[in-house]
Amino acid sequence: MSKRQKGRRHRRVNRTPRPMGASRPYAPRPEARPEPPRVLPALGRHEARTWDGLQACGDGGASVDELCASVGYQSRTILKHVQGLAGHGLAELRGDRWYASR
Repeated sequence: MSKRQKGRRHRRVNRTPRPMGASRPYAPRPEARPEPPRVLPALGRHEARTWDGLQACGDGGASVDELCASVGYQSRTILKHVQGLAGHGLAELRGDRWYASR
């Protein structure tokens, strides 16, 4: 068989059957960390992070640039997140600042 043609020869590695009764004992699974409670199940991880940053700003609200600095995303991403939060009724825009509704 030539070098360029791959047939069954390259699949010979794991073709031998396992002997019966030679199963490996399973290691106990580590306990899963509990997830933090979510405000709304429709929020993704990144949008929830933006929501937490908006809530941390308090009653004074936050501009998109302030949220960029605190959350760590670009302004386009923050704007997309807060518009989605506004669609859920969790944020509102007053002037040029965003406020958490709940």
